[in-house]
Amino acid sequence: MPRPATCTRQENVVYIKTHKTGSTTVQSILYRYGFARNLSFVVRKTNPHNGHIRYMKVTKDSPRKMFLPLLAAGDECSFRGYNMSAVHVVHDRSVFETFMNPGTKYITILRNPVTQLLSAFVFFNLGKSTIGKTSEIKLSNYLKGSSWKNSPYGRNSQSKDLGLARDDFENETQIENLINRLNKELDLVLIHEYFEESVVLLSRELCWNLEDLAYTVQNNRSKQKPALSPKVLEKIRIFNHADFRLYDHFNKTFWKRVEEQGPGFWRDLREFKKLQNETMYRCFKNSNIPEGYVPGTNISNYCDRYYGGLFLFKNIYKKQKKNCAQT
Repeated sequence: MPRPATCTRQENVVYIKTHKTGSTTVQSILYRYGFARNLSFVVRKTNPHNGHIRYMKVTKDSPRKMFLPLLAAGDECSFRGYNMSAVHVVHDRSVFETFMNPGTKYITILRNPVTQLLSAFVFFNLGKSTIGKTSEIKLSNYLKGSSWKNSPYGRNSQSKDLGLARDDFENETQIENLINRLNKELDLVLIHEYFEESVVLLSRELCWNLEDLAYTVQNNRSKQKPALSPKVLEKIRIFNHADFRLYDHFNKTFWKRVEEQGPGFWRDLREFKKLQNETMYRCFKNSNIPEGYVPGTNISNYCDRYYGGLFLFKNIYKKQKKNCAQT
């Protein structure tokens, strides 16, 4: 549906950060927005580097045991009523609802399982124990072997991040159950390949200004499309079957959501692209971040905040960490 004439700005968001999907860019958008407004984030207190929880089990008792307390005046610690979560953590809405604010929006991002796997294969060095003279042969051997069991970041990792158990990777009933559950539990699923369209949809879902969602690409290794043989592509489709089912379904629902927005969506998209370009030139005098760029140390500086990433997280961690009785 089109954006209503008046809407209520949403400042409570759980973002399920999937692996190697462009998810760090969305995370930086949320960090910049939340930091500027003194919002409280779900952050693992023993991980000051990035706050990720990843595949650790989270329960209703986890906040007091595992998280930094909420931002609040005084020395008292509070562990209920977080505004945002943007770290790597396995999706479990029923648990998150016990410590997030009421009315929280739940979102995530998916990527084509071929390029997602290739990115993870390089980034996490998944083929380190696989033999092969070329990268394609090495990948092909990895796909037909069992070494994927040594890492949580290889096979069907997007489905795994969203709650599918490893034992159910080939269970059609459980895959279907996952899709149906996510249909009900997620307010919006972004698509990596249509990132700008995703950001505009997000602005409408959260009732944020387009300026709130300007971004720089984080953790981008290469935009070059892989040249793989049809045989290897088919192997990936079989290997990542659950991820393909998930991606195909939510890619369709994504475009249905876009269609429902009406012509105003496309006006917003044009405006956002213009804004994005102007912001890049304002901060970097270029349409891309210069190679080797290092953000400054001034969190008050717009361009430093715009860069985002770990620079923003470290400031969030420092602000939210405090010495108080955690009994």
